[in-house]
Order: sequence, then structure tokens, then C-alpha cells
Amino acid sequence: MTFARLPFEAVFADESAGNIKTPQSEYLREGAFPVVDQGKALVGGYVEDPSRLCGEGRPAIVFGDHTRCIKYVNFPFCMGADGVKVLRPKIDADLKYLYYYLQTVRLPDAGYDRHFKYLKRTEIVVPSVPEQRRIAAILDQADLLRAKRREALAQLDGLQQAIFMEMFGDPKTNPKSLRKASLHSLLKLKSGEFLPSSEMVNTGPYPVFGGNGINGCHDKFLFDARKIVIGRVGVYCGCVHVSPARSWITDNALYVSEHDASVKFDFLSFSLKLAKLNQYASQSAQPLISGSRIYPVEILVPPIASQLEFIERAEKSKNLANANMESSKALDDLFSSLQHRAFRGEL
Repeated sequence: MTFARLPFEAVFADESAGNIKTPQSEYLREGAFPVVDQGKALVGGYVEDPSRLCGEGRPAIVFGDHTRCIKYVNFPFCMGADGVKVLRPKIDADLKYLYYYLQTVRLPDAGYDRHFKYLKRTEIVVPSVPEQRRIAAILDQADLLRAKRREALAQLDGLQQAIFMEMFGDPKTNPKSLRKASLHSLLKLKSGEFLPSSEMVNTGPYPVFGGNGINGCHDKFLFDARKIVIGRVGVYCGCVHVSPARSWITDNALYVSEHDASVKFDFLSFSLKLAKLNQYASQSAQPLISGSRIYPVEILVPPIASQLEFIERAEKSKNLANANMESSKALDDLFSSLQHRAFRGEL
């Protein structure tokens, strides 16, 4: 099947001008009319003023001039203030088809520069309108499957915490009157070892942990056993990760060098994540976590049998999440394949 190729400006009208733009400072958490801006989320905020509605509320494609985000908006909306391009077809065309097509266009990453100038240089593959609708319907179905899988993953993300709360209750209120103990009585912390980025070996097999998890690789390792790693400096200090058996931990992080037998390793690591240690960071230009700041923090210490049961249930939920992630990736690959074939006339 032969498809026509038309210049971008022969297909799209830029209808951004003439609309009231809403700055983020005027966004409401809730309201009558959603504001669509160039951020990743479909809706950035809300307003109450109907005079801000864009193009009488007609469906449109919104392009982020700075971010390159492309959004299909089929509800009445108001424009964000910066970098928002509102596009509607000049020709008889299916808007959802055009949206899917624009998703396949590769634009250079010019940082925070404007990207619409690059988009305007592209050509649009334009089959007949019935064919556009057929392609859009197929991609809609594939995209719906992806959305359902992402929704399932989002629910699984909180499953381990739900299991913890069911078994032990909220650590702050301790409704089941379980034993509580300070971190000082349960573990010892040490700082990692300095490793400048210039000396890291990016092709090395061993991950390097810093203030926010893995920040490189190396051809040497400091530890041959799993470690609980706590970010020590920076915005994300207090974040908790578990290293693989062989790793390097830099001095931008702390690690649990030993812990009491009354807490199992995996239960302890989850409890530390649940404690949100970042709240105990110093309020300086460079946020900092230290042993003296978090040693007084108390966590629940239930019986070992209960900890083991939690670890088993949490591991099952993790395996389920991993399986769903693999399935989600397969659906993403299928969707990309369908897009590629659709716009080559092979569906």
C-alpha cells in the first residue's frame, strides 16, 4: 500500500496563539478545568476560569517545545504558560493517528532549547482516512494493554509495604505492641572507600554505589557479600539500596558493617527503607546523613519467625513484579513493532 508523505506544515496548524497561558504559580490541585503543559504528566494542574479554555475545548495534540513530550488531549483543557504548542490538523485526518505517528519522529536533544523548529521540518505519512482510523484502532488496543500492565506494576510497587503493614502495623504507632529497638542497638555503620570517577572502570563487572545508588562500575570490589547501603551525602542521602554480592561502596555512602542476630538482613533493609532516613539529614547546602543522626531511630523487631514469613512473602511479590516488568517490556516491544509496521503500510 502506498502512503502519501506531506510536509508537517501542510498537515498541522499551530493553534497556540490567542489562548490564555497559565503559569505554574496559578495551578490548583483540584479544579474545573485541567491545565496541560509540557511536563511528563498529562495534566499539570487545574484552574476554575472557563475563559482560559484552549480552542473551545476541541481535541488537540500538545507538544512540549522544550521537553519534546507529545500528548493526545481529547478533553477541554487550558494551556500551560511555557513551551506549549497546540496542534490540530489542517486536513481531513484522524487526530489519534497523527498522535501515534508523531511519537515515532526522532528529534535531536537540544537540551532546554526549543524543538518545534525540528518538528516542523519533518514529513508526515498520510494514508486514507479510513486506513488512519484502522491503524489508530489497532494501536489503541495495543496501548491499552500497555496501560493495564503499567497499572498492575504500580499496584505491585506498594505490595511489599502493604504486606508489612498487614503483618506488623505502622511502625510509628506500633498497634500490635511489638518490640522496638534503636538502630544503635541493632547495627553498626561504616563509610565506604573513596573512589574518584576518573578511576572507575566503566566496563568493569562490579557496581559502584554512591550517595544515590549505583553511579558507575569498577574492575575491583570491596565486598564479597551483600551490603545494605545508605546514601550519606546529597539530595538523596538516606536512600537505602542492597548491593549484590560483589560491589564497591564509596565514601558518599554508609553501609551496615554488622547487625544484631535479632534482625534478619532482608527485614532490616526493608525496615530502613520504610523509616525514610532522608528526614534526618542535616539542613545545610549539602544535605548529610551520619550515624549519630540515625542511630536513635527505632524500628520494629518482631519475632524471627515473623520476619522470615515477611521475607518469603515479600520475595514472592518481588518475583511477581519482575515477571510483570518483563511482560510490560514485551508489550512495549510489540507496540513499537506495530508502529513501525503501521507507518510502512505493513499492517
